[in-house]
Amino acid sequence: MRRFILPLSLIISGMLVFSGCVNDTTEVNEEPTVIENTVSTPEEETPEPVVEVVEEEKEPIVIEPDNSYIYEDLCKVKEEYDETIGGAPIDLIVKELRKESYDKMVLLSHTVDGDTDTVKYKVIPRNFSGKGSSYIICYADFVKEGDEWSLSSKSWNEWVIKNYEFYGSSWVANSADVKELSKLFESGFAFDDGASVYVHFRKNLNIISVLSNEDPSVFETKFGTNFGGTIYYKSDNENTSVDFTCMEGTVNDDGIISFNLVTENGEEFFTPGESSIFISEGLYKLYMSDNADLENAAVLENLDTFEVTSESIFYDEWIKETGSENGNISPELSWEKVDGATSYAIIMLDLDVENYILHAYCTSDTNHIDLGAMDEFLGPTPRDPHNYAVYVFALKEAVDINLTVPKHDFDTENLLEMLTKDNPGNVISYGSVSASYEYLSKVW
Repeated sequence: MRRFILPLSLIISGMLVFSGCVNDTTEVNEEPTVIENTVSTPEEETPEPVVEVVEEEKEPIVIEPDNSYIYEDLCKVKEEYDETIGGAPIDLIVKELRKESYDKMVLLSHTVDGDTDTVKYKVIPRNFSGKGSSYIICYADFVKEGDEWSLSSKSWNEWVIKNYEFYGSSWVANSADVKELSKLFESGFAFDDGASVYVHFRKNLNIISVLSNEDPSVFETKFGTNFGGTIYYKSDNENTSVDFTCMEGTVNDDGIISFNLVTENGEEFFTPGESSIFISEGLYKLYMSDNADLENAAVLENLDTFEVTSESIFYDEWIKETGSENGNISPELSWEKVDGATSYAIIMLDLDVENYILHAYCTSDTNHIDLGAMDEFLGPTPRDPHNYAVYVFALKEAVDINLTVPKHDFDTENLLEMLTKDNPGNVISYGSVSASYEYLSKVW
């Protein structure tokens, strides 16, 4: 178990109440077979009928294999990318297109026309801020001269940024950011040594729309957005703040997203995560309060963490059967046993909607949940990729908080408050695992 040092980081009708995680169920026939013993004597008591219960066999869960494969741990190769039709060798393609800054790369398909091979691929840049991850749909042309293939050109076609990961986020700036952000306060404002600066994005962040680029071969471009926020300065001698607006920013394939913050005193680019640290909503509220007991506060930053794994994730994507329109099968989950824990609370959240949506809640007294064992799991079905995170909280004592699913405007801080309401030290530690999901009826 390790001490957590750095901060973490579909609207579906109907309400379903979770009663917990169910491992095995035994169903009884509505009309059980009754076998009666009809032999008796006057001296004997008539024996009670013997009821024979015939169990129905539970249908096995069938998971269709994903015929994609992983090429040398470097990229995912979709089934639609068929090497048998010829074209540039896959090792050359990966060598030319793969970058150190890419978290993931997926070869989607390619089209061979004579001596030209046009490869369609997806890039997922590394996201050092922990928020606002993006993916890029790209094309690359490889040409053949003699017996040799070489990269001719590459360009991006679609760039998507998960803007809701910034929605209502807060950041603590370090010295490098403080110097730049000081320009956004009144002229002549002096920053004390040891002062803290917080950048808070309000929950009015509209969609981040990547603008068209005259040269799509350049993997850096502008985007448009529209939101506001506040920059706070706090020291032993002075507390002050200034509001900002943001209408634009820049993004590149190294995963760097910068926002142009504008105040009445000037404008400056702010890159979340570059020289600033994301903090949870609970910790932000404490920092803004006058009597903040940070050491004893029930916030994620004060908890130890443990690892959560899932066999229902393949190359950072939840298997398609977890989707509500593809089986609605809850994922398999495993985690480390936590000393002192008698129960675990598990939630699954959609992080890419305006208000986080609760997709699953249950409790368990073991450190494993079988595939399909969540009794009332409500799987995702987004038409574009959303990020779904599972959080597991280790508890000293079990707590029945009777959550309903789906539930809007719900996050880890909500659950933490519920679990510690009557017992401030009830949550020992937590772990999480996340992956994306996209419903693609045309493929599945």
